[in-house]
Amino acid sequence: MKVFDRYIIHSVTFVACMALILCTLMLVSVDLFANLDSYLTGEVPALTIAKITLLGVPESILFALGPSLLFSASFFLSQVQANNELICLLGSGLSYRRLVTPILILGLVLSAGQFVFSEYVHIPASQLRERSRDELFGLRSTYDNRNITLTDPGRSYVVHAKQYRDEESRLTQVMLVFLDEEGTLTGRLDAAFAYWEEEKGIWRLERVRKQSIPSGEFAVSTTEYQTLYVEEFTLEPAYFRNLSSDIKTMELSAALRYLKRIEQLDPLRHPGLATDLAQRLLGNLSPLVLLFIACTISYRYKKNILLFSIITSLGIAVIYYVVQMVTLIMARQGVIGSVWGMVIPMIVIVCIALAERAAVR
Repeated sequence: MKVFDRYIIHSVTFVACMALILCTLMLVSVDLFANLDSYLTGEVPALTIAKITLLGVPESILFALGPSLLFSASFFLSQVQANNELICLLGSGLSYRRLVTPILILGLVLSAGQFVFSEYVHIPASQLRERSRDELFGLRSTYDNRNITLTDPGRSYVVHAKQYRDEESRLTQVMLVFLDEEGTLTGRLDAAFAYWEEEKGIWRLERVRKQSIPSGEFAVSTTEYQTLYVEEFTLEPAYFRNLSSDIKTMELSAALRYLKRIEQLDPLRHPGLATDLAQRLLGNLSPLVLLFIACTISYRYKKNILLFSIITSLGIAVIYYVVQMVTLIMARQGVIGSVWGMVIPMIVIVCIALAERAAVR
C-alpha cells in the first residue's frame, strides 16, 4: 500500500509543481509588464527591478497553488478513469475512497504548509516589497486616513478627526465629545491639530477651544488654549491609521489584538477588518477544498483528457473565486459574518460538485 500511496502522491505533486511553476511565471510576468512603464520612466536600475519582482513571487505562488492542485488532481483522476486503471483497482478490492484518501491528506498537509509559508515568507516579503516601492516612487504613507471616528473603550468620550497623517503622527480638525457614565454630554473640545508624543504616550492638542457644561447648570463655558493635554486621550496612532490592507500583513497576534480593540473603538470599520483577517486565515484552506472538489466530481471523458481537465479546473476555480468575491463584499458591508464570507463559497462549490456526481450516477 505504501507503493500505491507514493504513486498517487508523486503523480499529483509532479503535475502540480509543473503547473505551479508555469502559473507563477505568468503572474510574475504580468506584474512586471504592468509596472514596466513606471520603472522605465523613473530610470530604475535593473537590479532594483529584479529585487521588487522577486519579492512578489511568494504572493504569486500562494495565488496559483490552489488552481494548480485542482488541475493536477483532475488530470490524474481523469487518466485513471480513461485508462481503465480504476476498474483494476476496484477489482482488486480497493474502493474509490481509498484512491482519493492520499490526495485529501496531501491537501491537508499543503494547507498547513501554505499557512506557514504565508506567515513567515509571503508577509515579510510583501512588507519589504511595499516599502521598496514607496521609497522608489516617493509615495505617501499608505496609512494616511480621513474622517475617523473612534469611541474610548471606557465610553467616556468620542473623538473625530478630519485627517490623519502617519508620517507626522498628526491629526487635523480634531473634535472630542465628553460623556458621563449615563452617556450624557458634558463637554466638547475642538482642536486644529493633535500631535502624538511617544515619550509621554499622549496627544498634544494645539489651538484648542474647550466647551464644558457645569453639572446642574444650563450654561456653556468656553475656554481657549494654545496647547492642551487631555489625560484621557491616549489612543495610539495605530487606531487612526488606514489598516484596510495592513491587517493582512501585520503579525498575527498583533492583528488579533488590534481587531478585538477596534471592535470597541470603531464598530463601522470592524466588519471590513474582520473579513480581511478571516480571508488571511481561512484562505489557506483553498488547497484542501479544491482537492476535495477534484476528488468529488465524476470523470466520464475518454479522449482529450488534458483539454477537459483544464476546462474542468478553470470552471470550478472561476465559480469558487466569483462566489468568494461576492460573499467577501457582503461580509465587508456587514451583511453577513466575516467568517461566512469565506465559508459560504466553500459550501457552494462542494454542493455543486456533489450534485454533479449525484446527477451523473
